[in-house]
Amino acid sequence: MTDLLNVVPVGVLSAIVMVIVGLVALLFTVFLVIEFIKKRKTPHLFIALSFFVVAAAGFLPVILNDFNSLRSPIVSMLAVFVPGGLATALIYDSVFGENAKDHSMNYFGYVFLMSIIVVITKGAGCPMTSVMVMMVHVPSGLFIVILPILVAKKDGEKAPLLVALGGVIISVAGMLLAFLVTGVPLLSEATIFMLLPWVLLLGAACLALGFLYSSRWTFKFPVLKP
Repeated sequence: MTDLLNVVPVGVLSAIVMVIVGLVALLFTVFLVIEFIKKRKTPHLFIALSFFVVAAAGFLPVILNDFNSLRSPIVSMLAVFVPGGLATALIYDSVFGENAKDHSMNYFGYVFLMSIIVVITKGAGCPMTSVMVMMVHVPSGLFIVILPILVAKKDGEKAPLLVALGGVIISVAGMLLAFLVTGVPLLSEATIFMLLPWVLLLGAACLALGFLYSSRWTFKFPVLKP
């Protein structure tokens, strides 16, 4: 496994893209929380949690000028809340009817438990960490892709399909980063760090616009959705 003390500098272009990702994700987090406070729509809170983690992933490497900062056990733990939070929100408000709240809370409990296991196994250098990570990313990724497609068909809207597309992209980014963090990279470190800013930007943009323009998940946002 690559030594965590080895610094992987963030290039100028990558830094610009990561800052844009961080700022946009942070803005969406703020307005989602505001919407939750006003309307008490629980899915907004879980979506906000996911965007907050994306914002942190955008800012942290730039602040420290080190992509290797994304390898830490705490980042590994927080990373599961990106797909986990999105999946919880979609389970809460999609196609599960009156049992949706119970299903979503149970799933979030599972995500929270797995995040604790991930940080413990990662901190202990356990080779099972990658398996623990996949036990969150795979089911969450499936929920994020499949449920918006079902909602698009049910509600007769196309915007949820952007959520599904964003889910695919962000899941790929999450898995690449997760396997890198656990020391079993699917691609070379250089390739992952070169692609990561652009994948995060594209995935976050699709998710943000998909949620913003879907009638059941929408929220107010200056200019785009006043």
